[in-house]
This record gives sequence, C-alpha cells and structure tokens, in this order.
Amino acid sequence: MRTTFVIFFIFLSAFAVAQENKSITTPEKNIDKYLKYFSNDNPGAVIAVIKNGDILFNKAYGLSNVQTKEVMTTDKTFNLLNLSKSFTSLAVMKLVEKNKLSLDNTINDIFPDFADYGKTIRIRNLLSHSSGLIQYDINTCSNHPDVFTFLKAQDKTVFEPGTKFQYSNSEYVILAMIIEKVSKMSYNEFLTKTIFKKLSMSNTFFADDKRNHTNCADGHYKENEIYIAGNDISLIYGEQGIFTNSTDFAKWDKALYSDKLLKCESLSKIFTVEDSNLKNNSYYGYGWVLMKRKDTRYYWHGGSGNGYTNLVLHLPDTKTTVLILTNRNDGYDFLKMSIAIAKEFDKNLKL
Repeated sequence: MRTTFVIFFIFLSAFAVAQENKSITTPEKNIDKYLKYFSNDNPGAVIAVIKNGDILFNKAYGLSNVQTKEVMTTDKTFNLLNLSKSFTSLAVMKLVEKNKLSLDNTINDIFPDFADYGKTIRIRNLLSHSSGLIQYDINTCSNHPDVFTFLKAQDKTVFEPGTKFQYSNSEYVILAMIIEKVSKMSYNEFLTKTIFKKLSMSNTFFADDKRNHTNCADGHYKENEIYIAGNDISLIYGEQGIFTNSTDFAKWDKALYSDKLLKCESLSKIFTVEDSNLKNNSYYGYGWVLMKRKDTRYYWHGGSGNGYTNLVLHLPDTKTTVLILTNRNDGYDFLKMSIAIAKEFDKNLKL
C-alpha cells in the first residue's frame, strides 16, 4: 500500500511539473510562430510581456545587424520613435502639476513671437492632436528651430483648434520646446532628471547621444527585397528620439501604476480623451490611443521610421503590457499581434 502511494505521489508530482512547464512553454512556442518573419537571418525584434511592472516574457528574435550577422539580444536598445510621445506628455503634466504651466496656456503665451494663429492653440490641443498644426516637412526640418521657423511661417491651421482630431508630429515638437522654455532646461535634461534618473533607466538615452552607446539594434530598410542596415537618426525631439530597451521600458511601465512620477489625478488626465465630442470622435489621450472593445480598455501607440517599427499595448484593467520593438521599416499589423500575444497570458482577455 505504501509503495502504491509513493508511486502515485511521484506520478502526481511529475504531472504537476509537466503542467507547469506546459504553461510556460506553450505561450513561448505560439509567440515564436508569430515572430517567424523576424527570426533567422532577418532583422529582428524583442518582445516583452510585462505585468504589474514585472517582466513575464522577454525574448529576442532575428538579427541586430544583417550585414555583420550580429544576433539580436534582449538588452539591445531601440529608437522608440512615436512611443516617445508618452514621455513628452508626462513631462508636460509634471510642469502642470508644479503650476509652472497650464493646459489652457496658448502657444503665444509661451512664445510671444509665434504666428498669430498660435493664440488659439492651447497646450491641451497639442497633447491631444486637436490643434490643427500643419505637419512639418521632414525634408527641410532637421531640428527644433527648423520646425519652429516652419510653423511660424504658416498663416493658419488646418482646422479650427479644438474642433477636430488630426495626428500631427508638429504638436509634440512644440511641446518639447515648451518644456525647455518653461523648465529652463533642455528637453533631454528635463526628461532625464524627471523620469529616467528617478526610475533608474540607465539604458535610456537620446538620439544625439547614440554614438556613445554601442549596444543598439541597427535600423534596417528594405530595398529591392533586401534589408540594408542604416544608422539614420532624427534630432527632432518630443515626438521621437528616445532610445531604450525592454528592461528599462518595464520600469517606465510600472511607474504608470503609481504616483512615483505624477499624482494619480495627473496620470488620469493622460489616459482620458480630451474631448469625445470632436467632429471625428477622437480616441487620443495625451500620448496614447485610448480604446475600448467588449468592455475591455486597451491603450496603445505605434511608431515607424529611421529603420524601426514598434508598438506598445497597455491593458490597464489587468496591468498588462505587451511591447514590440523591431529594427526594420516595413509595416505589420502589430496591434493585432500584440493582442494575440496578450491572450497567450490571459485566455479570458476579450479583445
């Protein structure tokens, strides 16, 4: 009888271990299938799944550089591109929280020499892409002064500010310049002091400092069906230009559930649609796309440029985040992929 019990106990233990291993390996195997396009000798990706700020899954795929055949690793840093907007919006809200800035300040309140139409554009319009600012010309603008000069030379907005949603990178460039003017610090210095140092994000830096960081995944462009590595960068901050890796991003993600960077009231404004009565029904908060399906809230943002394409999916109800970082410029339905990856860790997710 004792022998039978021991055998049964061993069998039960082995079954439990097998089930535990299955729960660990099945999501990874399925995610590997989603990432076939980013594996082997292709420009690669880093996929991270974060819950409550803790990393549940973090895996690298493909190559960091197709010419040198350097393999991608999870510690590689990527240009976040438009995912940088969420850092800019938080920095603005920090200045609002300190009463150094008001969401109702206009561009001309900060820059009196700006074009007259700036008198009708408020900070809240810039944050929520409802300002009507013309998109700056990437062929003629290479830094903040260029963008400022370009916009100052315009005599009107695309539409009346506050009446419509239309995505324009110009808005977040102006926000970066407002941060500099109000804080009396450079954009880089203010974000480093306010966010990166507070969160010990030691692997996070800006595009103009990229030459001092050798652990970057190189961006790739597809030409004649062949991927070519490139090191193009943009020094136009606010809407892009922040480099980081998945480990540092998890620290940032965790801070979004606490008052470590902002008071909860200020954070809630970031994750609230500024005006749901806009003509075309905006789903944009402050640096985040805010959506809801089947009673499930999901926040996200994507970005592509300089040989990188990325997306972050944030599920506030379960405090789960999926981060997709890739070093290639060709498109892919990353939102669909991120939801599929999230479902690997939450079978009850209704999206």
